[in-house]
Amino acid sequence: MIKVLGIDHVAFNVRDLDKSLEFYTKVIGLKITEREPSKPGIEYFLDCGPSLLGIIQAKDLNSSHLFANEGLGANHFSFRVQAQDFDAMIAQLEAHHTKIEFAKKRAKSWSLYFYDLDGNKLEATAWPLEDGVAENKRVKEIYDSKTKSWRTY
Repeated sequence: MIKVLGIDHVAFNVRDLDKSLEFYTKVIGLKITEREPSKPGIEYFLDCGPSLLGIIQAKDLNSSHLFANEGLGANHFSFRVQAQDFDAMIAQLEAHHTKIEFAKKRAKSWSLYFYDLDGNKLEATAWPLEDGVAENKRVKEIYDSKTKSWRTY
């Protein structure tokens, strides 16, 4: 049996490569990798922990297959973030007027769903127990992006 070591990279097409590069580097904080050659105007690969994120200039802007909630195909992919950076990630996205679908803190995992410039659904996930968050700080909360506040559930 072959042993899969993890996800090497995720890649998807974008409407405007330069604007998407700016979003993923300035808003999300990824860096252009030195492991894989990028082709300006065509594609960039960005370091995302041990994996890579590929953004590729779409050739046909009239056809779309966005990450979607209900249909077949891709749904979303998630960035792993440290629990201590989770709330700062929300603030960073809001500062750049990024659409946030919802954020939820559970006892074992925290999820933040948001969208990139092309409507691709993304997630940031934190594992508070693994990140050493004290038990009394691992409360069940949902974030309301309209009021910019957390409420328990």
